[in-house]
Amino acid sequence: MNYKTVVFDLDGTLLNTLGDLTDAVNYAVSPLGVKPSTETEIRARVGNGAAKLLQRTLDANNTVGDIDECFKRFSEYYRGHMTCNTIPYDGIMHLLERLKHAGIKTAILTNKFDLAAKEIAKYYFGEFIDYTQGERADTPKKPAPDALFSIMEMFGSDKDSTLYIGDSTVDIQTAKNAGVKSIAVSWGYCDREHLKDASIIADRVYQLEDIIFGIDYKELESNFTKRGFGFKVFDTKEQATEYLVNQCEGKSVGFGGSKTLEQMGVYEKLKEKGIDAHWHWKNEPIYMDGEIYLTSANGLSKTGEIVNIDGTCNRVAATLYNTKRCFIVCGINKISRDLEDTIDRARNISAPLNAKRLNKKVPCVITGKCENCISPERICKAMVILMNPPTNMECEIVLINDNLGY
Repeated sequence: MNYKTVVFDLDGTLLNTLGDLTDAVNYAVSPLGVKPSTETEIRARVGNGAAKLLQRTLDANNTVGDIDECFKRFSEYYRGHMTCNTIPYDGIMHLLERLKHAGIKTAILTNKFDLAAKEIAKYYFGEFIDYTQGERADTPKKPAPDALFSIMEMFGSDKDSTLYIGDSTVDIQTAKNAGVKSIAVSWGYCDREHLKDASIIADRVYQLEDIIFGIDYKELESNFTKRGFGFKVFDTKEQATEYLVNQCEGKSVGFGGSKTLEQMGVYEKLKEKGIDAHWHWKNEPIYMDGEIYLTSANGLSKTGEIVNIDGTCNRVAATLYNTKRCFIVCGINKISRDLEDTIDRARNISAPLNAKRLNKKVPCVITGKCENCISPERICKAMVILMNPPTNMECEIVLINDNLGY
């Protein structure tokens, strides 16, 4: 996809502003006797502008106050302290620089009040952001699409050539109201489950680069095939499912636990064809003696390695031994820059999400990242890195141009 314009939300998307926002809110409401809020509490209240943030803070503390007066105090304090603790997220400056060099127009559209938005954008991003618009009296706030339409008109881009990137349900709705594609980033201020209506969810900034500029599939294929892995790319999960069903015809098939395969409906398609398929997720015993094993991975490195974390370890065991042919099925969201990033993805994205799905009582369910715990309920009891296919095993990657699984 060729984008002419990329529009970003600010707080929680480009900048981690929670520290300075929290200090400003606490300063604004302190004359009313309101106890200081934590960054976690402020994180849950942002997204609809400073006035709404202040009102939510008063409501949470059962306090009545003059919002206009609170907003005035907030604005005065924030203007003088908005760069004390605020920093760009890792990788953002590289992304903006790359967009600039590619001639893609960039803008910020935020519900932060306009003057502060412009000052903070200039301070952190300078020439790498072409235009910034915050909350103004003459334009409806997000999720109204008016300001986004104005930006598109200013840059001469249409709905198909505009991409909107944000971290909240407000941002997703803004893009929908404007009819443009959206990416929701999971590193911001909104819990992941609230982002499901976005076109795509990105967990790391380098994924934004892959979405905007595209993935070099030829290089990716080369890096895996030179290690001995098979490699096929499909545009849709339906095409990939049809391919897998054809490969499994007349064979006995085992499954590893996989949200990707569940979302694809591969097991059901195999059963419809009368293929001898076994999956413990379908109330069957664990089956590791088939001629073919189907599973996914927690991450694929662009340098050619495959990373998987497991708890019971039947899934990783079958990718290492006793299987004649193994298919590792992944969406493009599983691709990372290098082995270090792939391990990071497995530990700090896949594992916490799977632990949450399984209702495990482990720290990462709360924090959203690996705490290297020693809990008996931890699901990351083994991590396997496939650098080449195991001896006497055919191992093939089936990559799908879609976001699938964790």
